[in-house]
Amino acid sequence: MSGITAILVKYLIGLVGITIVVVIHEIGHLVTAKLNGIDVEIFSFGLGPKLLSTHHKGTEYRISLFPLGGYCRLKGSDDLSQALIYKQKQFTHTEEGSLFSAHPARRILTYLSGPVANLLFAAILYAILASIPTQIITTEAVIATTSEYPTLFKYQVSPAYEAGMRKGDRIIALNGKPITDWQDLEARLAESKGLENFTISRDDVSLDIEVRGVPTLEGGFRYGLTPIQELKIGTVRYGSPEYQQGLKKGDVIVSVAGIPVENQLDLLSELDGYTEDEISITVENENKEKRTLRFIPNRNEMGAIVLGFSLEVDTREGQDEQFNLLNGIRKGLGIAQETITSLRNLISRRDADIRSEVTGIARSALMIGDITTLGFENNAISGIRGLLYLMGVVSISLAVVNLLPIPAFDGGQIIIATVEWITRKQMQPRTYYYLQLIGVAFVIVLFLVLTLADVRHFLALRR
Repeated sequence: MSGITAILVKYLIGLVGITIVVVIHEIGHLVTAKLNGIDVEIFSFGLGPKLLSTHHKGTEYRISLFPLGGYCRLKGSDDLSQALIYKQKQFTHTEEGSLFSAHPARRILTYLSGPVANLLFAAILYAILASIPTQIITTEAVIATTSEYPTLFKYQVSPAYEAGMRKGDRIIALNGKPITDWQDLEARLAESKGLENFTISRDDVSLDIEVRGVPTLEGGFRYGLTPIQELKIGTVRYGSPEYQQGLKKGDVIVSVAGIPVENQLDLLSELDGYTEDEISITVENENKEKRTLRFIPNRNEMGAIVLGFSLEVDTREGQDEQFNLLNGIRKGLGIAQETITSLRNLISRRDADIRSEVTGIARSALMIGDITTLGFENNAISGIRGLLYLMGVVSISLAVVNLLPIPAFDGGQIIIATVEWITRKQMQPRTYYYLQLIGVAFVIVLFLVLTLADVRHFLALRR
């Protein structure tokens, strides 16, 4: 598969995922509108010119040319046109089944149902994900301290280093209870009270070292420990510079730019701030034969090197759960809360990193496809899990954004209907029309801004 084909496949995977999420949103509007006596004139899978269509109970169901998202057109456009033509102060002589003849409460339910459908869809996805058997990464509890890698860890002082722990120590017990792996240690330290007794193995000798942690802003304690990992190649990304130069699964990296490296922290330290165009790595195969690979690495928009391989890891069976929709809802609500916080920070300009990560459809689709294909490089279950998780994130994001109080968005329509319900006075057709124009203009500007952000991102990658 060529590089261009690989990118097209990633885009296709991402666009399919986004389209499913949008169609779920529109199905929510479709079902609720019909239940509330509001007619649906068109339900389209995709955008653009009609390819195929069929009629059922007054609704035209169509497949359109561009398979990206879809839309649900509610009855009422003729009523609005007639009201504008005859300069009416209110909607009179509305058609049966029209949006403008429905009680505001029914309209609120209809507009609210799209976001609710997205949230429910995400909850179902997360409940399914929790019930799929998983392979959890397990890393030996062989550690280094943050003090030994100051540039990587922003010169954090390590309490463990000050207490006497050193790179290469293996932690075998915490407070007298055996440690199975780094993940086990990390989970137990997350519940730490601030003082821990580590039992380590160093040169086949067991030592007990007591360490007092440093309080963190999150309410826990930091001990300045990090796992180290052998530089044995697990997977190499197809088409990457490393792949093209012959890097293979099972190779072990022994030096970078002529400097010996023993673990992933050594490797990252040498790559941190590396400015030369070309880089060389020396690897050793299973027969202890060495060879040096020279290539121009990929870089991100910040200029940092992006590695085209991953290291070999061990896995163990995870604890899969029974399908539980309530747990899925809790997970979805947690992600929704994070999305709202990100939006608030974006609007208030508090977080420059968030603004740099704002994406349009093109980059979002590529990100979904990229992460999904990365998962499939390991195994089919990892790929499916990655796709379902990201579809859940996109579904929640679509729900949150659509509830913003902007004309032409569901949130704006809900506010209009709520005001009419409270005041018992229908909005004038011309006012409604102008609000819709403002909403459409906002959507167009937003689309252009996001597209520009995508273009700038791709140009930065090319540079």
